[in-house]
Amino acid sequence: MFASYTVGLTQTNATNKNQPLVGVMGLEKEFNAQLAGTNGYQTAQVDNYGYRLPKAKVKTKPAKNGGTVKSTLDSSLQSYLETLLASVQTKYKQASVTGVVMNAKTGEILAAGQRPTFDPSTMEGLEQGSSWQNMLVEDTYEPGSVMKVFNLAGAIQSGTFQPNTYYNSSGVKVASTTIHDWNHVGFGEIPFSQALPRSSNVGFVHIVQQMGEANQAKTLKDFGFGQKTGITLPNEATGGYNLSNAVTRAVMGYGQSINVTQMQILQAATAIANKGTMVQPRVVTKVTDPDGKVINYKRKVVGHPISATTAETVLDEMRDTINKPYGTGVTYKIAGADVAAKTGTANIANPKGGYLPGETNQLHSLLAMAPASDPQFIVYLTLKQNTAMTTPAVNVLNTIYHPLMTRLLALDAGNTATPAAETVTVPAAVNDSLTAATAALNKKALTASVVGTGNRIVQQLPAAGTQALRSARVVLLTNGAMTMPDVSGWSKSDVLKLAQLTGKKFKLQGAGYASAQSLKAGSLLGTGTVTVTFQKTD
Repeated sequence: MFASYTVGLTQTNATNKNQPLVGVMGLEKEFNAQLAGTNGYQTAQVDNYGYRLPKAKVKTKPAKNGGTVKSTLDSSLQSYLETLLASVQTKYKQASVTGVVMNAKTGEILAAGQRPTFDPSTMEGLEQGSSWQNMLVEDTYEPGSVMKVFNLAGAIQSGTFQPNTYYNSSGVKVASTTIHDWNHVGFGEIPFSQALPRSSNVGFVHIVQQMGEANQAKTLKDFGFGQKTGITLPNEATGGYNLSNAVTRAVMGYGQSINVTQMQILQAATAIANKGTMVQPRVVTKVTDPDGKVINYKRKVVGHPISATTAETVLDEMRDTINKPYGTGVTYKIAGADVAAKTGTANIANPKGGYLPGETNQLHSLLAMAPASDPQFIVYLTLKQNTAMTTPAVNVLNTIYHPLMTRLLALDAGNTATPAAETVTVPAAVNDSLTAATAALNKKALTASVVGTGNRIVQQLPAAGTQALRSARVVLLTNGAMTMPDVSGWSKSDVLKLAQLTGKKFKLQGAGYASAQSLKAGSLLGTGTVTVTFQKTD
């Protein structure tokens, strides 16, 4: 079960015997024309025993291979996310849980998963009556308080946001409806600067009212809501909203009465992360058709809904959600990490009208960006109908978020170079002999660390073509038995490269550089967890 809904599925093609398989889901469906090969054949006259007759004409049509599609998914991050999602599904049995990791700068989807899911090799999980929908692009839903991020941005951009003005958070009347805060009593008299960290519904009713209908409409349009993102996955939904009613406009301030897709949320979030520049989500980098024609999918800017100053202010408010004692995201704080985030809780619409009753019928979500000073990653998680309620939804989501974000931050720290630092381009080592790969890395003043007993390289981190500091460690995985290297003196980011390449479980404790490991160097890496202890040097 590896990004099953994103990669997709093929089935027997009953309508064209020359093309035995047809894509029916995900990338397999979206790029079916480029991926489909054509059967070949050979015909000749033969006798009753199958021997070709003398001078019989032979007609041959060679088979034609299909093309290739290269995705943006990072296989190690994807596998790690799948493990985290599977653990939550098994333990808490919610209606659904999803997770996406996006490169904030390029829009590349690095990992994307959902539960329930299916095994494409056996079809298990796609029994009759189960959903064939990719929740990330085909499902629309009311997102809840995550929308406050974009409404705040719109208010700041329009010049109507009054951070130092106080308001009564106990309730606000709109037409004949009185709206209360999520805790039912409010927080007393508080400034609008605390509306986002506290996730005050009443505060955001005031904020969108102060924006006015025209600015509210402009904000939603500029951020791309109610429009397809254009991601290369089939059946992308549009979502939508209607601003004709005063109460609807008010509750839209905190993410109700508006339908969105997860890709729309992620796309809008890139504007916050990129100083106002919004980029399209991408799940493909390159497509090569059967004739060899190549189409490259590059970073695509799709708008500038806000200014850099507005984006910076919103990120500061999202920081407070994590760091202030009154913030709704204090559960998601990671010691020493600079993270900006927004939590969300939304009621789930009832198909018969209104909303499903009770706290179990809610959608809980988390939108996080890191490092907040210059976001490289955007993580978006959702948890629908936490029916067991044995553990609060925020704690359930944190069992995914905390290890995932910790790994992302460590990997980023290991790959980040300051402008003044001397960097080199990492050479390609995959498919080279161990001797040749090591020599090429040494020539670039890079440190080669080998995993396994083989003599040929099958994977490497950092990847070929990326920039790395001189003397940085490149971890090489060979084609032999997977064995544990001596990690003495390694940084946390280096050990996390090892975890990514091997797919094995590692527990990192302490700070500084690796000083001890629970598995002896040269031992086979099995299914158990390897503990690596770090210690600061003087």
